[in-house]
Amino acid sequence: MIAVTHAYSRANAGDGLLIDLTLKRLHRAGIDPAEIVVLAMDPASLTDLTNVVGLGTATRAFDRATLRAARNAVGLAFNPVTRRVFPGRPAAVLERADAFVAVGGGYLRAGSYVNAIGTTLNHLPPLLAAARSDAPSVYLPQSVGPLRGPVGEMVRRLLARTSAVHLRDDRSSTELADKNVRRTPDLAVLELAETLSDVPVHEKLHGSPMIVARALPRAQSYPERLRRLASGLGAVTWGVQTEGSADKSDRTFYRDMGFTAGGLVRDVLAGNTGPVISVRLHGALQALLAGVPAIHLGYERKSWGAFQDLGLERFVHSARSFDPARVIEQVIALRRDASGYWSSLTEAAPRLAERSSGLDDSLRALIGTS
Repeated sequence: MIAVTHAYSRANAGDGLLIDLTLKRLHRAGIDPAEIVVLAMDPASLTDLTNVVGLGTATRAFDRATLRAARNAVGLAFNPVTRRVFPGRPAAVLERADAFVAVGGGYLRAGSYVNAIGTTLNHLPPLLAAARSDAPSVYLPQSVGPLRGPVGEMVRRLLARTSAVHLRDDRSSTELADKNVRRTPDLAVLELAETLSDVPVHEKLHGSPMIVARALPRAQSYPERLRRLASGLGAVTWGVQTEGSADKSDRTFYRDMGFTAGGLVRDVLAGNTGPVISVRLHGALQALLAGVPAIHLGYERKSWGAFQDLGLERFVHSARSFDPARVIEQVIALRRDASGYWSSLTEAAPRLAERSSGLDDSLRALIGTS
């Protein structure tokens, strides 16, 4: 049985995509879907999958789910493999697993007390189980860090005991320079490279631009920059990438900003080929997979890693300090002619496809059957 760990929720379309791409990788490695159990923070959102077990919590509220996650974390910390401290399926799955595969796109970090608590509740239990087991364990392309304090040090030590850790950006690779670490692009970046020849690329863009945004901490000028961007672009659609709890919902953020949310990103892309400006990385990558060029307003290290891998460095800007006028210039240029944008991506695709093949080889060697 393969334990697929650190899954989050389909309420976030990006996370849902990464779960699907993780399962696709396992299929390519010869793993029977019936042998896979997904451990997810929001199992109710994954009704399309057969074997899903809840572990952790998808909310930040002090509620029953959070208390259950705390109990599980404490129980597994004592002895996650050889003796179950608490009853239930999560412990049984982690005890019986023949291999552990962490969903691509994870973000193990302990840079503040808030994300240290989140890491402790949601991510340490499966990481502890993987590190203490004799079974092989693979962390698909992640971002890791900053790793500060006791939680950060524990994450660092436990990751060093796993079979392979794939990191999707250079800052993470620098922070976690262990012998089992490999620099590997984001799963969605690899998927785009492999399927680019089938993507219905749009070089002439029609329709209004779409902005995909989210609330950001420590970003005092960010809302005003977004307003200036939207004003300069004229008619825009505010695309929804993440729903779910109010504190993480794009709709809530748009309402608080005084804007009206449009449709889900995938639905807008189906009927509109205007350029996309996305604060969410996988909102930008989702646009590229639909053949629509995207400008990314990044806020974490994963952003620069992905767009550098794609050969699109000039189209990523800091969400906290971007120049609205510069982004508007790029939108205008893309609407006029996006052929240069796609040429850059096409040039990067063969190199990325080779990296994708290497990831498949690594998975087959560790846990695969074919």
